[in-house]
Amino acid sequence: MRGRRDEQAAVLALLEGVASTTGNVMLVEGEPGTGKTLLLGEAAGLAAARGTAVANGRADELGRLTPLGPLLSALEESPAPLAVARNAAPDGPSLLLWLAEQVRASLERRLGAGPLLVTLDDLQWADPATLMALRTLPSRLAERPVAWLLACRSTPARGDARRLFDLLEEEGATRTVLRPLDDGAVAEVCADILGAAPGKDLAALAAQAGGNPLLLSEYLTGLCEEGAVLVRDGVARLAETTPAGAELPLRVHTAVRRRLNELGAKTRYLLEATAVLGRSFSPAYAAEMLGETPAALLPALEEALAAGVLVTTPDELAFRHELLWRSVVERVPQPVRRALREQVERAARTRPARPARLTGGGGAETLTDLALLAWDEGRLSYGLDLAREAVEQPAGGRRRQQPRAVLASMLIDLWLLEEAESTTEIAAAEAEGEPAWAAEIPVLRARLHLAAGRLGSAIEHAEAALAAAGILGAPLPASSALSVLGTASLRAGDLPGAVRYMERNLAGSARGLPPRTWLRSELVAGRINEARDGATGGMSSLGGLYDALPRHTGALTSEPTAAAWLVRLAMATGQRHRADAVIDAAEGIARRSPGLPSPSVAADHARGLREGDPEALGRAVAGHGDPWARGSAAEDLGVLLGADDGCRDPAVQNLKIALACYGAMGAVRDAARVRGRLRLLGERRRHWVRTAHPTSGWASLTGTEQAVCDLVSQGLTNRNAAEQMFISEHTVAFHLRQVFRKLGIHSRVELARLSAEEGVHHGHRDLREDP
Repeated sequence: MRGRRDEQAAVLALLEGVASTTGNVMLVEGEPGTGKTLLLGEAAGLAAARGTAVANGRADELGRLTPLGPLLSALEESPAPLAVARNAAPDGPSLLLWLAEQVRASLERRLGAGPLLVTLDDLQWADPATLMALRTLPSRLAERPVAWLLACRSTPARGDARRLFDLLEEEGATRTVLRPLDDGAVAEVCADILGAAPGKDLAALAAQAGGNPLLLSEYLTGLCEEGAVLVRDGVARLAETTPAGAELPLRVHTAVRRRLNELGAKTRYLLEATAVLGRSFSPAYAAEMLGETPAALLPALEEALAAGVLVTTPDELAFRHELLWRSVVERVPQPVRRALREQVERAARTRPARPARLTGGGGAETLTDLALLAWDEGRLSYGLDLAREAVEQPAGGRRRQQPRAVLASMLIDLWLLEEAESTTEIAAAEAEGEPAWAAEIPVLRARLHLAAGRLGSAIEHAEAALAAAGILGAPLPASSALSVLGTASLRAGDLPGAVRYMERNLAGSARGLPPRTWLRSELVAGRINEARDGATGGMSSLGGLYDALPRHTGALTSEPTAAAWLVRLAMATGQRHRADAVIDAAEGIARRSPGLPSPSVAADHARGLREGDPEALGRAVAGHGDPWARGSAAEDLGVLLGADDGCRDPAVQNLKIALACYGAMGAVRDAARVRGRLRLLGERRRHWVRTAHPTSGWASLTGTEQAVCDLVSQGLTNRNAAEQMFISEHTVAFHLRQVFRKLGIHSRVELARLSAEEGVHHGHRDLREDP
């Protein structure tokens, strides 16, 4: 019973109170799988160990036809023997009162032998007679040594069992709600089942259970049974042979199917149809897809909500747990998934205008949802067409998202910056008077400046977006702004700043956002972790992103070099199967996006890295429109050619192209890395400017000394600073001695204090050297 210390204490208090006959009713609620049955079982064991008799009963759906069935079962009584003599049992409504009296008499007989604990589970399915008896028996037997432990599911619906619980609580019963397990308890459960502390990849997968103990235990046990877990050095990780995007273990599907079988056929059909389109959806969207009115879907939606399968968000309905949603999706055959998506697309194309006029923006909303779905699946051409169509729909009504802002975001992804900029300005005009959209415009402007290489402006607009999102309580634009801030800081050489933005983004629970958002956040976090901790550190947090590629490709479209970087990282850590998964996804995007050049260029870049193909990398250098991406491809080609002694000159040429691209974008960290590569090839670049320096004070520091000062004053060691500047540790030590001499100080603490007083702006200096 991990994470249930308070509940266990309440059970002990209940058992201690049996003899005193006070405080003898405890009510337990929780969603399916939270451990109600386990808690009742533990209570029964504790009671038996203390010498208290136990009567265990349970309701079920079919048992509703048997009056007082759970109580009779608990007391090991049967209604048949009670009424062997038919003339002893009255007919009609009096029969229920007679049976209730027989139950009370049976309880009295049992209590004659000593204290008794009665546990009754799943009372949400109890028959009316059982609920009626429980309404009166605790008070009628209040002077006797009996304790009652009653459990039912928590549901939004106010059923009879919930009304019973409300009345008993008003009369003094203790009510306990089993919440999802917190992170600490989840980690303990993981360690119990896996036999070791979970690594970051397994911890991320465990989070998909949403703290539900049953789903969590079934998932982890299933992974172990199917050989997908490897324990090494006291840490449990996914086995390297586990394919990217592997389906859920059979145990999870069995648990979810058991839960869904409690629902009606129409509700199950609705869940399967909407699940293939994403974890969350709007009711209007579901009605549009199924050719129904929202009112016609209401009974099925209410049943799914009452069962706790769906939950409400401010704008949509969503599957309560990611594991539950994934299971529903994976149990729908691939041909059926494709057919459902085609059905939605046909419906959107044949009926877009009418809903827009009748529902005040519903057509634009549906088209925008479909555009984002297509984008997430890597169908960029089709998604762009739908987004363009959405902005042409009549405006009106309150909309969750701004169609033109979605279009602008897609144009930035494709590096169509001129059109993106004009679209953003129109979106800004449309957003006036719409507070909910106030944070979207500065995010778009921040992304535009980042793509254009204007890092300072990108940071400025991202900070404005972050402030607006904080005021509005809007997590989606906040996460996007933090991703921009992390990327811009990393490119500018401010690694500590990038780490701070990354940690703030992760602390904001980006996982609760749509996949296209949290996967992009994870990509940025992976880049920052790699810069800080090397390839292994970068890979440690990206298991979920790699595994999601068969379903969600949005991370690969977030920037032109995403696929190539993920391939490079997978190869650096010896996980070639993951590199292959990235290439499959990137080439799939290119196939599904005819007429758009950037997806095929990104696929060439990734394939060229995986295969060591200079022709493919050459096509990427020529085809990338983004100068930073072009620099990345040229660097990769230079490294590949540099490994061949006969290709030194073309290697140097491509590295010089990369250096020029990075320099134009202000990517000082990347430029420093390329200069290091050129030095290894015997090509020393003179990247300094001649400046007359004083002999002491801040103004006397050279560009490289200032860069060393910035990094060391932020707490980096000489080795860390050397890694960031792509120079040797001895060179850092030499420059640091020069800094101490010129500033007249003797310690890093003094340097940090002076840097703060001087107001050094970390991360935005050019790396220069004196001759």
